[in-house]
Amino acid sequence: MRLTLRPPSRIVPALVVLALLAGCVALPGGKGDAVEANALAAEAIAVTPLDGAAAAPVAAPVAAAAAEPEAATPATAAETDGKAEPEAGAEAPAEEAEAPPPPKPPEQLACERKGGSWASAGGSGAKACVKRTRDAGKQCTTGRQCEGDCLARSQTCSPITPLFGCNEILQDNGARVNQCIE
Repeated sequence: MRLTLRPPSRIVPALVVLALLAGCVALPGGKGDAVEANALAAEAIAVTPLDGAAAAPVAAPVAAAAAEPEAATPATAAETDGKAEPEAGAEAPAEEAEAPPPPKPPEQLACERKGGSWASAGGSGAKACVKRTRDAGKQCTTGRQCEGDCLARSQTCSPITPLFGCNEILQDNGARVNQCIE
């Protein structure tokens, strides 16, 4: 009888896969996990998306829970020190109106009139007018063939103008240069 050993090249991948599967089983968030009550809340807290459609059904139970008065405990009674508690039927104060957005600077208004978009330029946080080019992606060999710049590496017209950062472009005479705009 002859005993043959399998090469370790087959065993090692099998062990790696087994270890990964064992790690996945131990991770939280499986189907069997139950929502636990928070130490500060009396009941479990459910997490929902912030969509307008999904937030609407949740608002009613939250409002009902907020309207229920809590039972007075010695700790809460000591904190209030005889201050009057609001009645259970009293309405909550109206939400503060959202502040209107700040007025747009004249440069931004002029940019939007020309069909551009007001965007952050580079890492400095400065704003600039950025426009999409009509010939984006078109093949080019010189800068004259494009509305914006001719990108040297791909030899295609740039998708926007101006190009921020350092880009290798082809000039009008076909010369390859490195252009940096902050």
